[in-house]
Amino acid sequence: MAMSDDEIVSQMMSLGLHLNEAKAYKALVTIGQSTARDVASSSGIPRSKVYDVLYSLENKGLVRRILGSEPTEFRPYPPKEAIPLLLEKIQQSGKLVQRTLESLENERGIEGRELVYTIEGNDQIRIEVRSLINNAKKQVFISTLNPAILSLARPALANAKKQGIEISLVTSRNFIEEWPEFKHYVNMTDLADVSPPGIMEQMSAVLQDDSVIDAGWNPTQMGIVIADNTESIAFFGSHRNQSKPWALTVRVPMIVILQKHVISAVLAQIVRFLEGSAK
Repeated sequence: MAMSDDEIVSQMMSLGLHLNEAKAYKALVTIGQSTARDVASSSGIPRSKVYDVLYSLENKGLVRRILGSEPTEFRPYPPKEAIPLLLEKIQQSGKLVQRTLESLENERGIEGRELVYTIEGNDQIRIEVRSLINNAKKQVFISTLNPAILSLARPALANAKKQGIEISLVTSRNFIEEWPEFKHYVNMTDLADVSPPGIMEQMSAVLQDDSVIDAGWNPTQMGIVIADNTESIAFFGSHRNQSKPWALTVRVPMIVILQKHVISAVLAQIVRFLEGSAK
């Protein structure tokens, strides 16, 4: 899917370029080797600023001056060379910042661990899930109907697999059939094979409760990731687009084990309901 001009500029800014730098580089890629005047005209950058912007891009290795040209012309390096350069610089800066901040954290000392807390937002959940999996020592248990949670955790799952950590996924039969590539990482179990009937009946009543329905809760967007039966992240989504997904992190082993069985029971009941509605 093609991006608009504004989207291209915005994404380039996320790679470390200032607004005018992104506009100038895009203009040069579009029109080719050009004078500063042509770049200003094409990009909308004021002529009084365009030379400074082009010299800045030159210092960053994205364009080069054509020596001997009058007036001076600039040529962009191809995106297949320039963009990897930006990514490499971001990675280097990120590693340096990470080491520096970790050093500051170590000097400060570590506070007592929170036993229970909530988080909100896809990025926050992604960080927490990856951290949980990366810190696992023996086993990772996942129960969900939502493949997105596995996609965002794929690097951590691959690393855990290399370390010989046992990874188990409890999900729907359809998920197992549609996402066979995850079998490389995890042992898959059909939800229909788990959860005692008594718990299933209780969960059925929960799912039909007005407070749950009115809240816009989307049960197919929930799940849980557990490491070593001692720490968990239970995540929940909503039918409402304006609502952010949220998650509950627990570091109390007894509660974690209870979550493991209850959430699997809820998901099993959801599968039963969905399969019944489809008939």
